[in-house]
Amino acid sequence: MLAPHIKKKVDELWNRFWAAGLTNPLVAVEQITYLLFLKRLEDIDLKRQQRGFLSIYAGYESCKWSYIRQEKTNPSHLIDVVFPWLRELDKHFTSASADGTELASLNNRMADAYFQLDPNKGKVLSDAIDAIDQLFARAGEGSAAQDIMGDTFEYLLSEVATAGKNGQFRTPRHLIRFMVELLDPEPGQRVIDPAAGTGGFLFSTQQHLMRKFSAQDNLVLEWDGTPHRTDGAAATPEQYTAIHNGANFVGLDNDRTMARIGWMNLVLHDVTDPHLLQGDSLSKREGKDQLKQLLESETYDFVLANPPFTGTVDSGDLEPDSLLFPRVGGGGKKKDESITNKSELLFLWLMLDLLRVGGRCAVIIPEGVMFGNTDAHVRLRRELLTEHVVEGVISLPGGVFQPYTGVKTSILIFRKETRRDDKQTFTGFAATRTEHVWFYEIEEDGYTRDARRNARPGQQNDLWDALEKFKAWCTRGREGALLNEKTLLQPSFWPERWRQALLRDTAEKLTPAGAAFTTLPDTNMWDGQVWGMHELFPELPANPKAAEEKIRASIASVLFEVTIQAFVPAAQKAWDATLSARLADKITDAELLEAWKKAARPVEAEFKRLAREKEVFFEKEDSPALPIWKDLLKTTLADVQSDIYVRGILRADKPPKVMTTHDIEQTLTEAAREVAKLDGFDVTLRSLEIDYATELKSAKHWVVPVRDWARNDEWQSEDGQLVGSHGGDGLVRSAYVKAMLADGLYDDKGTLKDGLLDPDCIEARAWNLSAGQYKPFDFTQLKSHKSIAELIGTLKITEQDIIQGLDKLLAMVEGRE
Repeated sequence: MLAPHIKKKVDELWNRFWAAGLTNPLVAVEQITYLLFLKRLEDIDLKRQQRGFLSIYAGYESCKWSYIRQEKTNPSHLIDVVFPWLRELDKHFTSASADGTELASLNNRMADAYFQLDPNKGKVLSDAIDAIDQLFARAGEGSAAQDIMGDTFEYLLSEVATAGKNGQFRTPRHLIRFMVELLDPEPGQRVIDPAAGTGGFLFSTQQHLMRKFSAQDNLVLEWDGTPHRTDGAAATPEQYTAIHNGANFVGLDNDRTMARIGWMNLVLHDVTDPHLLQGDSLSKREGKDQLKQLLESETYDFVLANPPFTGTVDSGDLEPDSLLFPRVGGGGKKKDESITNKSELLFLWLMLDLLRVGGRCAVIIPEGVMFGNTDAHVRLRRELLTEHVVEGVISLPGGVFQPYTGVKTSILIFRKETRRDDKQTFTGFAATRTEHVWFYEIEEDGYTRDARRNARPGQQNDLWDALEKFKAWCTRGREGALLNEKTLLQPSFWPERWRQALLRDTAEKLTPAGAAFTTLPDTNMWDGQVWGMHELFPELPANPKAAEEKIRASIASVLFEVTIQAFVPAAQKAWDATLSARLADKITDAELLEAWKKAARPVEAEFKRLAREKEVFFEKEDSPALPIWKDLLKTTLADVQSDIYVRGILRADKPPKVMTTHDIEQTLTEAAREVAKLDGFDVTLRSLEIDYATELKSAKHWVVPVRDWARNDEWQSEDGQLVGSHGGDGLVRSAYVKAMLADGLYDDKGTLKDGLLDPDCIEARAWNLSAGQYKPFDFTQLKSHKSIAELIGTLKITEQDIIQGLDKLLAMVEGRE
C-alpha cells in the first residue's frame, strides 16, 4: 500500500515522461521501469558480492545508480554509457554467480533495451531520478524498499490502466486475486499464464502463497483483499524457497516489451529467476526449443489467465499438433486445418493441454464462448463437460473492463480429467465426466460500474460470497451448494490510519524519549515499513476519528493553558492602561477591547510564529494532522481573545496573573509532536475470515445438471420388472440410463434425439454454459395480488389463446378459411 504522497510522486513521474513526448503508455512504463531496475541492480549485485563473486560493475562503475544520480541532468550518459552496458549485461556475470538472484533469468532480455528520452530533456531525467530517490528515501534498504518498489510498479501499471492511457493489457488486480484464491495453490506447484502481460497472475499467486504461509496474527488485509505483512513465517525452508522460485511461475507473452515489463515486475516483487518470456503460445514450436520446453504438455498444476478476447490467429503459423488443436476432420480439402482460428477458443484448448491430470484452470473468457454455436464453440464446451470437469462458471458484471471494453465476461473454472493421449471421439454413448455445473452471478465487485470504476471500500462485494460458496460446492457437492443459498457472506470492514514508519533518527525527533506526553514505542518498528497509527502509538485508538477526538481533547486544554499564560503580560498591560478609566466608570466595552487588541497584537504575532515553527513535525505533503494543529491553535486563540472573556479579565478587581506555569516553547513542541501522531493515510481493512452475513432476496448461485433425463412413464425394462424411467424417489433408474446409452443419445448426423433429455439441462441446450440461461425464476419476487397458482393459470389460458390464434392464422395461409 503506497501512501498518497508516494502515489503523487509516481503520478508526477508518469506525467513528466508523458509531457516529454513518450505518449505511448507501454513505452513510458518501460522507460520508468528501466530506471527502477537500474536502482534495484545495485542490491542484486551486493548479494552476489556477499557470496564472493565479482561485481557486475567492475570497470563500469559509472553505470551504478549512485553515479547515475550525479549525472542526472545528462540523458546522454544513460543513452551512450549505461544502456550499452545494460544491453550486454549477461556478459558481466556467469551462470554460477547469477544463481539464486534475479539475474539467473536475464537471458539476454536487455539486448534491445534503449533509453528513449530526448537527449535535450535533461530536466525531465533529473526530476525522474529525484522522484525515484524520494520514493525510497524514507524506506532505507532491505524489505521495506523492496515492498515499496513492487507496490510502486503495480501502482504505475494501474495508472496506465486509467482512462486515456490505453491500459487494456492489465487485468484488474482484485479479480486476479479472486481467481488465485479460487484455485488456492500450494508451494511448489507450477503455475503458467500463456498470455502473461505484466505478470499479474504470477505475482498474485506468489503473493497468495506468502499470505497463506504468514503468521496470521501479523497478516493484514485491505478491503479488496490486498495482503500486507506477508512474512512467510509458517512456511518450511523448502516451502519458502518454492514460493520464491521463479521456475514455478511461468509466463509467456507475444510482445517482447510486455514480456520484459512483466519479468521486471516479478523481479521487483522478489521472485527469483522468474520464467516470464517472450513467445507466441499458439504458434509453431519447431526450432523454438525454449518455447517448446515451457509449453510441454501436461506439466502444470494450474493455469491462470485472461487471454486476448475476440482475436484471430494466422492458421499458417498455428502449432500443427492435432491433439492440441482439433482439426476440421471429415473428407474435405480442409480436413487437416484447425477447427478454428479464434484465439479465445485456441487458448482454452492450449490450457487443457498444459495441465496435468487433476490440474485446474481459472480463466476469464468472453461470454460468447459460453453460448457460441459454431462447431468449434460447441466442440470445446462438449469436450470440457464430457472428458473433464467444469467446476464452476462465475458471471462477471459487464463493466469490469471499463473503460476499454464493455464485453460481458465470465470466469470459467475446470479440472483436467482425461490425458491428451486418451481423448475420445464424442458419440454420446458414455456418461459425462461433469455431472453438475455450479453457476454464480456477480452483481457487485467492489467498484462502480461506470467507466470510472471508482473503488467502493466496505460496501457489498459479491466476490467474497462467491469464494466461500465455491469452496462449499467443491468440498461438499450439492449439499454444500445449498448452504447459505439466500445469505450474502461478507468480511467485516473497519477504518485505520497507516503511516510509513520513519527511520529511527526521524522517529526520535518526532517522539523523543522522556517527552511530556508519551515515549517512543519499540523503535524496531520504525523501519520504513507501513504500520497502523495505533501500533506505533499504543495509547491511540485504531479508529482515525476516535484518535483525532482523543488528541483534540487532550491537547485543547494544554493549549488553552499555555495560550493564556502567553497573553497574561498583554492582559496586565491592558488592565493597567484602563485602570483609572474603569475606576471612574468612564470607559466603554469597545474602548476596553481596543486597549486589549493594542496590547495583545505583538503577543499574538509571536505566539503564531512559535506555533508555525512546530509545523516541522508534520508530514510535508497530504498531512491530515497539520489542519488539526492549525484548527486547535485558531480555536484556542479565538477563545482566549473572545470579547466576553477579555471583558471579564479587564473589569476584574485584581490584575490578571498566571494560574499554571509552562515552558511555552517546550509545551508547544510537545503538543505539536502529539498532534503529529495523527499523520498518515486512511485505509479500509477487512477481517481475515468471512464473518458477516445478510439475507438475500434471491439466490446468487445455482447448480445445473449436465445430462438430466426426461421422465418416460411408459418405459419398461426387458424383464418387465421396472416401469417408468424414474423411481419413486424421483431419481432416474440406472437400468433406464444403461438402456438409453446403449441405443445412443444422438442420431447418425450427431443430432440429439428428441424426448430423452430434460430441455433445461446443459447437454440439451447445445452444451450452453451461459449462467443467465439457467438462472432460476424466483416466484417470490412477483408483485401481484394474485397467488402463484392463479398466475400460472392465467399464463396457461394466454398460451392456449396464442395457440388458437396461430392455428387460425395457419388455416388462413393454407386457404382453409
